[in-house]
Amino acid sequence: MCNLLSWRLFLANEPKEPWFNHLPKETIDEILKQSGQVFEFKYPKSQVQSFQLVGESVISSTDHWGTKPSWCPDLLTNTKSEKLIASPFWGKFTKNRILVPVHSFVEWQAQKTGKKHKFEITFKNPNTFFAGIWGEEDGQRWITILTQVANEKMKTIHNSGDNKHRQPVVMPDHFQDAWLDPKVTNPKDITDLLYQFAPDETIEVDHNREETLFG
Repeated sequence: MCNLLSWRLFLANEPKEPWFNHLPKETIDEILKQSGQVFEFKYPKSQVQSFQLVGESVISSTDHWGTKPSWCPDLLTNTKSEKLIASPFWGKFTKNRILVPVHSFVEWQAQKTGKKHKFEITFKNPNTFFAGIWGEEDGQRWITILTQVANEKMKTIHNSGDNKHRQPVVMPDHFQDAWLDPKVTNPKDITDLLYQFAPDETIEVDHNREETLFG
């Protein structure tokens, strides 16, 4: 997944997921009173809002997007979902599961000419959440977003690079409660929640499309 997403604010009149009602009232009021831009593009190291379950309450947190483990020279903003269970490093964060509100994300499609086109992939469902995890290093919380094998349409867009043919994991409504629940620890129960969004759930816009005589 490209390191650029359009994070979304909650709107006061939109329907909320059941877990949203477990947020403290002051947190809900703070979220709903936002009157600025509804969507905001976020880059690596940006502060990104997410939700997690602590005890019986869901809390909202705004944290650093990305982590840089000692064994990796690069900032990691994404985590392969396959490694959440299999990797000794990522496995430490299996219970630290979060939801990240999202409107769209960006991928770069390699062209036969050698150029790359910027594609914005927007979700038709306005109430979409990425699945992620959180951790803490030197007193600072960080988050990463889980990725998985891409659907057929996304494979044609995310068609180059070391992590080509990947897409972010979207957590559907009926799995969100279980995803947030740290008491769900069985590896199969966790991996069964990793839903692959389908080609017909998104709208794609090529921001570098060149107009021709044929449109």
